[in-house]
Amino acid sequence: MNRILITEGDPCGIGPELFSQTLPLLKKISKARPILYFHSGRFPLPKEISILKNENDGADAKKGIYSIPIGSLSRKEIFSLKPGKPSAVSGKSALGALALAVEFQKRDGGDLVTLPLSKEWVIRSGASSFRGHTEFLAETYGKKTFMLMSGKELQVLPLTTHVPLVSVPEFLKKIDLTSLAEAILSCKKIDLKKPIAFLGLNPHAGEGGKVGKEEKEILEPMIRFLKRKGLRVEGPLSADSMFGDDARKRFGLHLACYHDQGLIPFKMWEGKKGVNLTLGLDFTRVSPDHGTAFDIAGKGLADSASFVECLLRITGKRSGFSK
Repeated sequence: MNRILITEGDPCGIGPELFSQTLPLLKKISKARPILYFHSGRFPLPKEISILKNENDGADAKKGIYSIPIGSLSRKEIFSLKPGKPSAVSGKSALGALALAVEFQKRDGGDLVTLPLSKEWVIRSGASSFRGHTEFLAETYGKKTFMLMSGKELQVLPLTTHVPLVSVPEFLKKIDLTSLAEAILSCKKIDLKKPIAFLGLNPHAGEGGKVGKEEKEILEPMIRFLKRKGLRVEGPLSADSMFGDDARKRFGLHLACYHDQGLIPFKMWEGKKGVNLTLGLDFTRVSPDHGTAFDIAGKGLADSASFVECLLRITGKRSGFSK
């Protein structure tokens, strides 16, 4: 039975609230698939949630919702966690929940939903090389992974993710294009009947080399390669006109050169209905398209819309469930 693994994210953010808010939906889903929730153990959970007493129980979990405290925090650390007050301890907890969920996934299988964590506080906890969920999963599973921001009308894939802007050209050169093509071709959410828009790195896609040479030296060879793999790629295209009404309808996927080039228009258009989907894994991993929201944590203001969308995506059911 394909279980669903959910990580709490940073316990001082809105992750615990999102989980609790969505309990009615989770209970309906758990009638078909076991749900395992990996968390710090700081915040009380509804009595309907069973606690797994040892890790071996995970493989035999029946239908229902199961609580799995990560076990890497001391009692003092657990009680230091407070909503809206991130710390090295909350970063340690977030990474601990992710690592334990991956351990369960590798051993017993399952799909993964990751609630938001803070890269800053994970790094401050001692994980100096941590760059984000997508990169962690790539390293842990030895896969080439890609972040797809998936919405109702827009599918946006940033070719580079959590890297400094000045480093983007060098990272673009290092992309495994064969893995990228395979990931795109295997993603059912992408409408491959439509062309793919490859956005230019520079203003006006470089204007034929007058505003930077990256389009000719880096992007055009990438596009030629992807075309040879059977993808209908157009570009490099000027990014400033690629997210209007016509472009949203015309293209099945937008390839953005860097994080904010793709995510700013995606979040503005899709709002709280978008999800972060990791391509390249042998199982499904989704995450809400927002962050930890420390400023509203614990105030009853968190909106679970994106988390709900994650659950609907991972179950393949867009109707029949309600919040």
